[in-house]
This record gives sequence, C-alpha cells and structure tokens, in this order.
Amino acid sequence: MPHVSAMEEGKAGGEVLALIARALTLSRFVLLIPFLWLLKAVAAHPSTPGRLALAGTYAFIALSDTLDGRLARRANAASRLWGRIDVVADILFNFSALTAASLLGWMGPWVPAGVAILGGRFLWRIAPDSDDPAPRVREDRAGKLAGFLYYALVGWVVAESSTGGILGPSAVARGADAVFAYTLVAFWLGREPPGSSRRGRSTRSA
Repeated sequence: MPHVSAMEEGKAGGEVLALIARALTLSRFVLLIPFLWLLKAVAAHPSTPGRLALAGTYAFIALSDTLDGRLARRANAASRLWGRIDVVADILFNFSALTAASLLGWMGPWVPAGVAILGGRFLWRIAPDSDDPAPRVREDRAGKLAGFLYYALVGWVVAESSTGGILGPSAVARGADAVFAYTLVAFWLGREPPGSSRRGRSTRSA
C-alpha cells in the first residue's frame, strides 16, 4: 500500500507540473497585450512604476519560456501539440514586440520581418498534413540561435526603456541590424536540401 501511495503522489505531482508548464506557455499569449501597452506607455511617459512593470513583465515572459519545456519534460508531459503552441507563443511575442519597437523608432521594420521569415518557415515545416501528421524536422541550430537573439533584442529594448538609456537608441538600431543580418545567414543555413520538402516527402511515400 505505501508503494501504491507513493506512485499516486508521483503521478499527482507530475500532473501539477504539467499544468504549471502549460499555464506558463499560455501566459505568454495573455501577457502580450499588457507588455505592448507598457512598452508604448513607458516610451510616452517614462514613470518609475511603468518602467518596473515593463521590466518585470518581460522578465516573467522570458522566464516562462525557459521553464515551461523543462517542467513538461520533468512531468513526462511533453507533446508535439504543446511544443507547437510554445513555438507560436515565442514567434508571436518576438514579432509583436519588435514591431512595436520599430514603430517607436528603435529599429527598422525589416527586423520584425526577419522574425516572420524564420518563424513562418519553421511553422510551415512542423505543421501536420494528411500525408505526414508528425513530420520530422531536422534540427536548425542557426534558427534557434536567431530566436534567442530576437528575445535578447527585445530585452535590450526593455532595458533601455526601463533605465532611461544605457547605450542609446543608435546602439540598439545597429544591434538590431546585426541580428537581421544573422537572420539572413540562418535562413540560408537552415534551408532544406533539394528533394526534402514536404511535397517531396509526400511524393516519395505515395
């Protein structure tokens, strides 16, 4: 009986961790609008409470992205569905945040466009279809690094906004251009070899 009880407790603990992991993933969708509002509000009226709220919101969003996958794996609750939701949350956050930063004058519009380019390609690759409902996508390390750099770029904008300026807008703009230039490299490095497209895989399996 004690052994059974321990197993039940372990299962219950895993379910709790899985719920926390999924809540953290969904929180990035929920917090996106408040984050964008704070980014604009601090740019217009840089009050101390607004700056702290902006920095705290970004810190929570970034932390949620770090923890949700780890908790899901620890709870043995990782799945393709939630993996895709996690990717959508990351792409939507980076694209929206950098679009707002572009409108506020921190960088050119081509920078968020880079998120759309890489993110759109990745979502197309992992999207299920009738011929391959669970496609196997080769690891794209260059694309992963680009995603990290975009998160860091948003953090840089938040740091500049929250502190009243560290290196200045011109430094952010140059850094954003460098990240976009790397995006072009990552897009090229992550291209699929000839004959390995989704259509190609479906044709070969027919």
